[in-house]
Amino acid sequence: MEDALSLDVFTEAIADAVPAVDRNTTGQYGDGLGSEDEERQVELLLDHLRETDDRYEEVNREVPYPDSSEKCDLVLPNGMPIEAKLIRYWRANGDPEPAMYGHVFSPFHQNTLLTDASRLHTSEFSGRSGLLGLFYKRGDDDPETVEALPERYTAREIAEKLVGDIEHWYEIDASVCCIAGFDGLRHNVHRQGAVISWIVE
Repeated sequence: MEDALSLDVFTEAIADAVPAVDRNTTGQYGDGLGSEDEERQVELLLDHLRETDDRYEEVNREVPYPDSSEKCDLVLPNGMPIEAKLIRYWRANGDPEPAMYGHVFSPFHQNTLLTDASRLHTSEFSGRSGLLGLFYKRGDDDPETVEALPERYTAREIAEKLVGDIEHWYEIDASVCCIAGFDGLRHNVHRQGAVISWIVE
């Protein structure tokens, strides 16, 4: 890897790590990584990367914002701050998660991907910042998958919608950085998905 810690390469590395971490995770709500909470997933994935490539030791977690007591999920060695979010529309028991849409796309609640983008943009971190989404969905062969689910329920469509919403609500330039898929996971609901990253200017 020439630049192991650029956001796009970091995104690909996280996606590559998901199946390996999934195989070794016994979760509270079923085997596999998908049902674990955001903090634990980020911790397990970063720990795995650090075990396989010591350059990931330079990725810092829970870094205070320069201008507040809030903490940023990750900061790459190049100084890029990154906020991470889970994007899961089903609970571990298979029921829909009605709060998920707002957790991602709402400008009216705290700690959504939208408000994370605004907070990063207005913070005193220098340069560009990033968002990282861990998107999970049911397996393609899952009989519980809703047949009427919109065709636009894909990692790509979610990624592009977020860009439009950030620009709409905050007039902040954002772009999709990378979408890296993964599949073959063990949890019976969170079977596949993608790691999505965005650049916030």
